[in-house]
Parts: sequence; structure tokens; C-alpha cells
Amino acid sequence: MSNQQWGGQPYGRPGQAPWQQGYPPGGFGQQPYGRPAYNPYGQPPPGYAPRGGPSFGGRPPRRKDRGGRLLLLALIVIAGLSVLGFIGTGLGTGSTGTSADSPYQNNDYRVPPPDLSPPPLPVPDTYEQAEQVTTSSPFYGQSAPAPVRCDAEPIDVGSASDAQLEQHFTAAMECLVRVWEPPVTGAGLIIVRPSVTIYGSKMTTKCGTSGVNAFYCAADQQVYYSNRLDDELPIVAQDKWAADVVIAHEFGHALQARTGILISAKALGQNANDEQTDLLYSRRLETQADCFSGMYIRSVSQSLGITQGDLQGIEGTYRAVGDDEVTGNATILGNHGLARSRVFWGDTGLGNGSVGACNTFTVPASQVR
Repeated sequence: MSNQQWGGQPYGRPGQAPWQQGYPPGGFGQQPYGRPAYNPYGQPPPGYAPRGGPSFGGRPPRRKDRGGRLLLLALIVIAGLSVLGFIGTGLGTGSTGTSADSPYQNNDYRVPPPDLSPPPLPVPDTYEQAEQVTTSSPFYGQSAPAPVRCDAEPIDVGSASDAQLEQHFTAAMECLVRVWEPPVTGAGLIIVRPSVTIYGSKMTTKCGTSGVNAFYCAADQQVYYSNRLDDELPIVAQDKWAADVVIAHEFGHALQARTGILISAKALGQNANDEQTDLLYSRRLETQADCFSGMYIRSVSQSLGITQGDLQGIEGTYRAVGDDEVTGNATILGNHGLARSRVFWGDTGLGNGSVGACNTFTVPASQVR
């Protein structure tokens, strides 16, 4: 991660961005595998300024300013925003695009290649808009088509080469875009196809440096997958669909970014000036991404031959990445959600075609615990 210092630090520790203040030293706590804590947001590029604001420096607006501009530089920097990864860190059917000779939905849609220069992410102007986006996005009024064709076959990630992993996840991204293009564009938004970069034990992106994990980085709107994830998360090697659940979860974060849900939730959580509230927003994001991943699996299950017999393994993937399972602490209040919550929302997606079923921002906090 960049060691660039923030000028005129009025908020605390030298070199720390203002929107990182108010957290325990090192971020959200000890990483579950003994690695130094990973800063999920990273440093903004020199001179970066989001819409409606100067370069970073001002104190975050207080709650009384809710009707004013959402000064994102004082809350969160899109260029440095990433999602922590699939692993917690301690704390009806549509009918779009059918063709007469195909049983699959949206089959005539030509999936674009990976977009390495995607359009900017949508940004809310006020806190009220941010709350509206998270709770009442037009995206929630859409449906994910099913069944949808997918040509990505199961892969043994434990023995696959980097080239094979890249080939598999590239194909999976094509399937993900084919599933999610109708509801995203139906909401009047833009869908982007991310690339998938395979890396080893460490990866430095515009969002900072991450260890072994799978994650989405909003700075470049791309997805990253460690070829050692099966060592940290054995179920990825044990279940043939686990890797696809993981990558679909990360694409869920891409959906949140392209719909404005991601930046809105992060801004609201950080503006609360309360760690527990910020963690709650994080859990709502993560469990929603679980729901989106389950909805994707539902859409492509016919094409891939996924059956009820595979449900136990799929649910086991969600369970294995619960904050309590990762840390061994049954009472932890973390940033991804307990195993039971992650299974619940994964199952919710598996059983629904309505995107609104994945609205984790209007349910009681206990349902994303």
C-alpha cells in the first residue's frame, strides 16, 4: 500500500485517511489467519477528488448536514474502496431475451469482454440519497432471469494451474454478466464485466495490499482471486461448486458498486462515527452479496447440472466463511456475518428470482448478525 502521507492531518494517526478514524488500530481487528490486518480501503491516488468536492482534507460533515452534499472525500474514497473479500476478517423468474430455439433466458445477449476502463461508479449526492439507494434502489424491483446458459464447467481448484483458474473464472464472469444484465439495465444502470486476476499469497491493487483471499476492488472495478484460497478455506477444494459461489459473491459486490449500494452503505456506516454501526452496514453488504451469489447459482443451475444433492456443499461454503467459523468465536460481532446468517441469505438467493428478496438493508439487524 502507498505510504503517501495525508497533508495537514487533523484526525489522528499520521498517514491515516480521515475516513479511517474511529476504528481500532490496524482496522477491523486481527485477521483470522495471523496476518497483519488488511486495510480494505487503501489510499486514494494523488490529487483524486470525487464529484462535488475538492482534494481530500476537510473534516467529515456531521449528521446535522444531512441535507447537504455528501462529501465523499471526507467519508470514503471510491478509488481506494474494496471489499474485504469472501472470508470474514474477525470481527419469480424473468423472461428477458428468450429465443424460439433456446430454453434459456437472455441467450441472445452478447456478453462484452472484460472492461478494463469502466465508467465511473454512481455516487449519491446526499445522505438521504444514500439511504434511499441502499433501501429502495430500483434494482430491487427487478428479477434475475432463469434458467440462464453457462458454459463454465466445475474446476478442481486444488490442482488447477493459474491458466486454468483464469480460464474458468473468465467463463464464469461471462455467465454472471448474462444473468445480471437484465436486472441491472432494467433499473436504468450500467453493468460492467470485470476481469479476474489470479495471484499467489499477496496482491497489491489500487485498493491496497491483500493476502490470500478473493475480493472485488472498486478502484478499478475488477476481481482478484488467490490461487492459495483452498489452503485458507479448504471447502473451496472439497466442494466442486464452492469456487463459483465465491466468485459469484465477489461479483455481488460489483453489482453493489454499479448500483450505488456499495458506496452508499460505506458512506452511511462511516458517517455514523460508531464502529458497531459501521460493522452492521458491512454485514448488510456481505450478506447481500451472499444472496446475490445464491440467486446466480439458481439461474445457472439447470445449465450446469446443479441439483438438490449439491445444496449441502453450497451451504457449507456459506457456513465456512461465517465470522464465527473463521475465528472460532461464537459470540463475535464481525464484519461479514455469522455462519447462520450467511447460510440464510445464500439460501434466500437460491430460492428467489426477485432481486428485492436480497434487500438486507431493511431487515432487522438480527437477521444479518
